[in-house]
Amino acid sequence: MRIRYALALAVTAAVMVPVAGRAQHGDLTHGQQAVENANVDFGVSPNSPNAPNNPVPIGPPPCLQAGAIGGPGDPCSYKLHHLTPEEVTVFKDGQVTFQIHGGGHGFAIYEVSKDTTRDELGQFLCSGPDPGTIADPTLHRCNLDLANANLGHNVLDGHGDVVIAVAANPTNAQTHPLNRVWDEHDRRMSAGGQQFLNGGTIPAGAASNGQLVTYQFLKTGRYLVLCINRVHFLNDWMFGFVNVVGGN
Repeated sequence: MRIRYALALAVTAAVMVPVAGRAQHGDLTHGQQAVENANVDFGVSPNSPNAPNNPVPIGPPPCLQAGAIGGPGDPCSYKLHHLTPEEVTVFKDGQVTFQIHGGGHGFAIYEVSKDTTRDELGQFLCSGPDPGTIADPTLHRCNLDLANANLGHNVLDGHGDVVIAVAANPTNAQTHPLNRVWDEHDRRMSAGGQQFLNGGTIPAGAASNGQLVTYQFLKTGRYLVLCINRVHFLNDWMFGFVNVVGGN
Protein backbone atom coordinates (compact mmCIF):
# COMPACT_ATOMS: atom_id res chain seq x y z
CA MET A 1 0.00 0.00 0.00
CA ARG A 2 1.39 3.44 -0.77
CA ILE A 3 0.78 7.08 0.08
CA ARG A 4 0.72 9.52 -2.81
CA TYR A 5 1.78 13.00 -1.84
CA ALA A 6 1.24 16.37 -3.55
CA LEU A 7 0.64 15.03 -7.04
CA ALA A 8 -2.20 12.74 -6.01
CA LEU A 9 -3.70 15.34 -3.70
CA ALA A 10 -3.67 17.96 -6.43
CA VAL A 11 -6.20 16.10 -8.55
CA THR A 12 -8.74 15.86 -5.75
CA ALA A 13 -11.53 18.39 -5.78
CA ALA A 14 -13.92 16.37 -3.64
CA VAL A 15 -14.61 17.27 -0.02
CA MET A 16 -12.92 14.72 2.23
CA VAL A 17 -12.89 14.13 5.97
CA PRO A 18 -9.58 14.78 7.76
CA VAL A 19 -7.25 11.82 7.98
CA ALA A 20 -5.64 12.85 11.26
CA GLY A 21 -7.43 11.55 14.29
CA ARG A 22 -9.62 9.12 12.37
CA ALA A 23 -10.80 6.26 14.55
CA GLN A 24 -9.12 2.89 14.22
CA HIS A 25 -11.42 -0.12 14.34
CA GLY A 26 -8.97 -3.00 14.60
CA ASP A 27 -9.01 -6.12 12.45
CA LEU A 28 -12.37 -6.42 10.70
CA THR A 29 -11.54 -9.56 8.73
CA HIS A 30 -12.90 -11.92 11.38
CA GLY A 31 -16.33 -10.35 11.75
CA GLN A 32 -18.16 -13.32 10.27
CA GLN A 33 -17.68 -17.05 9.80
CA ALA A 34 -15.39 -17.91 6.93
CA VAL A 35 -16.43 -20.23 4.11
CA GLU A 36 -14.43 -22.03 1.44
CA ASN A 37 -16.04 -20.08 -1.41
CA ALA A 38 -18.66 -17.33 -1.61
CA ASN A 39 -21.14 -15.83 -4.04
CA VAL A 40 -21.94 -12.12 -4.34
CA ASP A 41 -24.69 -10.45 -6.39
CA PHE A 42 -23.11 -7.45 -8.08
CA GLY A 43 -25.93 -4.97 -8.58
CA VAL A 44 -29.68 -5.51 -8.69
CA SER A 45 -31.78 -6.04 -11.80
CA PRO A 46 -34.92 -3.85 -12.02
CA ASN A 47 -36.66 -6.44 -14.16
CA SER A 48 -39.79 -8.23 -13.08
CA PRO A 49 -39.10 -11.91 -12.28
CA ASN A 50 -42.26 -12.80 -14.21
CA ALA A 51 -41.36 -10.70 -17.25
CA PRO A 52 -37.56 -10.36 -17.47
CA ASN A 53 -37.70 -7.81 -20.29
CA ASN A 54 -40.32 -5.66 -18.63
CA PRO A 55 -38.75 -3.46 -15.92
CA VAL A 56 -41.00 -2.54 -13.04
CA PRO A 57 -40.75 0.73 -11.10
CA ILE A 58 -38.22 0.67 -8.29
CA GLY A 59 -40.65 2.57 -6.10
CA PRO A 60 -43.38 5.22 -6.20
CA PRO A 61 -42.78 8.65 -7.76
CA PRO A 62 -40.36 10.35 -8.07
CA CYS A 63 -39.03 6.97 -9.25
CA LEU A 64 -39.67 6.51 -12.96
CA GLN A 65 -42.91 4.64 -13.58
CA ALA A 66 -42.18 3.91 -17.24
CA GLY A 67 -39.41 4.21 -19.78
CA ALA A 68 -35.76 3.83 -18.76
CA ILE A 69 -36.45 2.41 -15.29
CA GLY A 70 -33.20 1.96 -13.39
CA GLY A 71 -31.28 4.03 -15.92
CA PRO A 72 -29.21 7.20 -15.38
CA GLY A 73 -32.33 9.39 -15.45
CA ASP A 74 -34.20 7.43 -12.78
CA PRO A 75 -33.77 9.11 -9.36
CA CYS A 76 -34.19 5.70 -7.74
CA SER A 77 -31.48 3.94 -9.75
CA TYR A 78 -29.06 4.22 -6.82
CA LYS A 79 -31.11 1.55 -5.04
CA LEU A 80 -29.83 -0.95 -7.63
CA HIS A 81 -26.18 -0.05 -7.10
CA HIS A 82 -25.04 -2.29 -4.28
CA LEU A 83 -23.50 -5.69 -3.61
CA THR A 84 -25.37 -8.48 -1.82
CA PRO A 85 -23.96 -9.28 0.62
CA GLU A 86 -21.76 -6.23 1.04
CA GLU A 87 -19.18 -8.26 2.94
CA VAL A 88 -18.06 -11.90 2.76
CA THR A 89 -15.24 -13.87 4.40
CA VAL A 90 -13.46 -16.77 2.73
CA PHE A 91 -10.47 -18.90 3.59
CA LYS A 92 -7.17 -18.23 1.84
CA ASP A 93 -7.17 -19.78 -1.66
CA GLY A 94 -10.96 -19.54 -1.72
CA GLN A 95 -12.93 -18.12 -4.60
CA VAL A 96 -15.64 -15.48 -4.78
CA THR A 97 -18.03 -15.54 -7.74
CA PHE A 98 -19.68 -12.25 -8.64
CA GLN A 99 -22.91 -12.42 -10.63
CA ILE A 100 -23.49 -9.22 -12.57
CA HIS A 101 -27.06 -7.92 -12.54
CA GLY A 102 -28.22 -5.10 -14.77
CA GLY A 103 -26.13 -3.04 -17.16
CA GLY A 104 -23.35 -0.48 -17.09
CA HIS A 105 -21.27 -2.31 -14.48
CA GLY A 106 -17.62 -3.22 -14.34
CA PHE A 107 -15.59 -4.06 -11.30
CA ALA A 108 -12.15 -3.88 -9.75
CA ILE A 109 -10.44 -5.23 -6.64
CA TYR A 110 -7.93 -3.46 -4.36
CA GLU A 111 -6.42 -4.51 -1.04
CA VAL A 112 -7.12 -2.20 1.90
CA SER A 113 -6.07 -2.15 5.55
CA LYS A 114 -7.92 -4.53 7.84
CA ASP A 115 -9.50 -1.66 9.77
CA THR A 116 -11.13 -0.02 6.74
CA THR A 117 -14.85 0.59 7.31
CA ARG A 118 -17.59 1.22 4.78
CA ASP A 119 -18.79 4.46 6.33
CA GLU A 120 -15.33 6.03 6.52
CA LEU A 121 -14.34 5.04 3.00
CA GLY A 122 -17.65 6.32 1.63
CA GLN A 123 -16.89 9.85 2.86
CA PHE A 124 -14.22 10.13 0.17
CA LEU A 125 -16.87 9.38 -2.48
CA CYS A 126 -20.03 11.27 -1.46
CA SER A 127 -19.84 12.56 2.10
CA GLY A 128 -22.85 11.89 4.28
CA PRO A 129 -24.95 8.82 5.07
CA ASP A 130 -24.59 5.55 3.20
CA PRO A 131 -26.92 5.77 0.15
CA GLY A 132 -27.94 2.19 0.87
CA THR A 133 -29.68 3.46 4.01
CA ILE A 134 -31.58 6.26 2.25
CA ALA A 135 -35.16 5.38 1.29
CA ASP A 136 -36.18 8.79 -0.09
CA PRO A 137 -34.21 9.63 -3.26
CA THR A 138 -34.60 13.35 -2.62
CA LEU A 139 -32.41 12.92 0.48
CA HIS A 140 -29.51 11.33 -1.43
CA ARG A 141 -27.16 14.32 -1.73
CA CYS A 142 -25.19 13.03 -4.74
CA ASN A 143 -28.10 11.41 -6.57
CA LEU A 144 -27.56 11.62 -10.36
CA ASP A 145 -24.84 14.21 -9.67
CA LEU A 146 -22.47 14.11 -12.66
CA ALA A 147 -20.43 16.95 -11.17
CA ASN A 148 -19.43 14.83 -8.17
CA ALA A 149 -18.88 11.75 -10.35
CA ASN A 150 -16.55 13.71 -12.65
CA LEU A 151 -14.42 15.19 -9.85
CA GLY A 152 -11.08 13.77 -8.84
CA HIS A 153 -11.27 11.70 -5.66
CA ASN A 154 -8.57 10.24 -3.45
CA VAL A 155 -9.92 7.16 -1.69
CA LEU A 156 -8.13 6.35 1.58
CA ASP A 157 -8.23 3.22 3.70
CA GLY A 158 -8.31 2.92 7.50
CA HIS A 159 -4.57 3.62 7.76
CA GLY A 160 -4.86 6.85 5.78
CA ASP A 161 -3.14 5.39 2.70
CA VAL A 162 -4.42 6.33 -0.74
CA VAL A 163 -5.87 3.15 -2.23
CA ILE A 164 -7.36 4.69 -5.38
CA ALA A 165 -6.55 8.06 -6.95
CA VAL A 166 -9.42 8.80 -9.34
CA ALA A 167 -8.42 11.36 -11.95
CA ALA A 168 -10.91 14.10 -12.73
CA ASN A 169 -13.07 13.87 -15.85
CA PRO A 170 -13.55 17.63 -16.39
CA THR A 171 -15.21 17.41 -19.78
CA ASN A 172 -17.36 14.33 -19.07
CA ALA A 173 -15.18 12.46 -21.54
CA GLN A 174 -16.68 9.22 -22.80
CA THR A 175 -13.37 7.51 -23.55
CA HIS A 176 -11.35 5.13 -21.41
CA PRO A 177 -10.00 5.68 -18.80
CA LEU A 178 -11.62 8.98 -17.80
CA ASN A 179 -15.14 7.59 -17.95
CA ARG A 180 -14.25 4.96 -15.34
CA VAL A 181 -12.82 4.76 -11.85
CA TRP A 182 -9.37 3.79 -13.04
CA ASP A 183 -6.12 3.40 -11.11
CA GLU A 184 -3.72 0.61 -12.02
CA HIS A 185 -1.50 0.99 -8.93
CA ASP A 186 -1.93 -1.96 -6.55
CA ARG A 187 -5.09 -3.06 -8.35
CA ARG A 188 -5.64 -6.81 -8.18
CA MET A 189 -7.89 -7.04 -11.23
CA SER A 190 -10.46 -5.22 -13.32
CA ALA A 191 -13.17 -6.58 -15.61
CA GLY A 192 -16.13 -5.43 -17.66
CA GLY A 193 -17.19 -1.87 -18.10
CA GLN A 194 -18.99 -0.66 -21.21
CA GLN A 195 -18.96 2.99 -22.24
CA PHE A 196 -20.71 4.83 -19.41
CA LEU A 197 -22.32 7.58 -21.46
CA ASN A 198 -23.97 10.33 -19.46
CA GLY A 199 -23.00 8.63 -16.25
CA GLY A 200 -24.44 5.19 -16.83
CA THR A 201 -26.22 4.39 -20.08
CA ILE A 202 -24.93 1.68 -22.39
CA PRO A 203 -25.67 0.69 -25.96
CA ALA A 204 -28.99 -1.06 -26.54
CA GLY A 205 -28.73 -4.80 -26.02
CA ALA A 206 -25.46 -4.53 -24.10
CA ALA A 207 -26.95 -5.00 -20.63
CA SER A 208 -25.83 -8.05 -18.73
CA ASN A 209 -27.92 -9.94 -16.20
CA GLY A 210 -26.17 -13.11 -15.26
CA GLN A 211 -22.52 -12.82 -16.30
CA LEU A 212 -20.28 -14.59 -13.79
CA VAL A 213 -16.78 -13.47 -12.82
CA THR A 214 -14.77 -15.54 -10.33
CA TYR A 215 -11.63 -14.45 -8.51
CA GLN A 216 -9.41 -16.62 -6.31
CA PHE A 217 -7.89 -14.89 -3.28
CA LEU A 218 -4.40 -16.25 -2.60
CA LYS A 219 -3.41 -13.87 0.22
CA THR A 220 -5.06 -13.11 3.55
CA GLY A 221 -6.31 -9.58 4.10
CA ARG A 222 -9.23 -7.26 3.40
CA TYR A 223 -10.17 -6.40 -0.17
CA LEU A 224 -12.30 -3.62 -1.61
CA VAL A 225 -14.54 -4.69 -4.52
CA LEU A 226 -16.11 -1.80 -6.44
CA CYS A 227 -18.04 -0.89 -9.55
CA ILE A 228 -15.86 1.16 -11.89
CA ASN A 229 -18.86 3.10 -13.22
CA ARG A 230 -18.06 6.57 -11.85
CA VAL A 231 -21.68 7.33 -10.93
CA HIS A 232 -22.27 3.96 -9.30
CA PHE A 233 -19.13 4.09 -7.13
CA LEU A 234 -18.54 7.78 -6.45
CA ASN A 235 -22.17 8.84 -6.04
CA ASP A 236 -23.91 5.68 -4.86
CA TRP A 237 -21.22 3.81 -2.88
CA MET A 238 -21.38 0.68 -5.03
CA PHE A 239 -18.70 -1.32 -3.25
CA GLY A 240 -18.21 -4.12 -0.77
CA PHE A 241 -15.46 -6.08 0.98
CA VAL A 242 -14.00 -9.56 0.80
CA ASN A 243 -12.13 -10.75 3.89
CA VAL A 244 -9.60 -13.53 3.44
CA VAL A 245 -8.43 -15.42 6.51
CA GLY A 246 -6.03 -18.28 7.22
CA GLY A 247 -6.79 -21.93 6.59
CA ASN A 248 -9.49 -23.76 8.53
